Amino acid sequence: SVGSFIGNAGTSSKGIKKSFSDTYLKTKVIAKISLLDIKNIANISVNVSRGTILYTGYVISAEKRLLIVKKTWEVEGVKKIINELKIDDDVSLSQRSNDFILRSKINTRLLFKSGINSNNFSVDVVDGEVYVLGLADNINEKTEVERFLSGMTDIKKLITIIEIPKHLENE
Repeated sequence: SVGSFIGNAGTSSKGIKKSFSDTYLKTKVIAKISLLDIKNIANISVNVSRGTILYTGYVISAEKRLLIVKKTWEVEGVKKIINELKIDDDVSLSQRSNDFILRSKINTRLLFKSGINSNNFSVDVVDGEVYVLGLADNINEKTEVERFLSGMTDIKKLITIIEIPKHLENE
């Protein structure tokens, strides 16, 4: 709902304007790749932070993976693409369920961890590998997120893409 979006955006380091901008960009990117002939678009996750697009999930071939990136560059507002799509034609329901459960656990743990504003980060899990994209308030928050998640034994691999803007208050 709009109320929860504004509430979350208001407590995020990005603020309402940048949060809305990211949501709008994500919508444009998803619309663009939805027009492509992709077998199961539900296997692809799109996360956005300040113009950086993070793709995670699965595609059927290297050609589809490349096509998604090519089409994404056509979307106005895209500044950077991080393509972590894996090539796999047959992702089991059990694997997707395990990833969903782990993502839910991580989001819950981040929500209740002091020193971390969970609204600043989006988390995705692919085959037990955890991707965190976001914007930390400061170096301490970035370090705390990485330290906290690195201590979780159910994470196979942790990949963090966390920015610390120089002039956070001007955005």
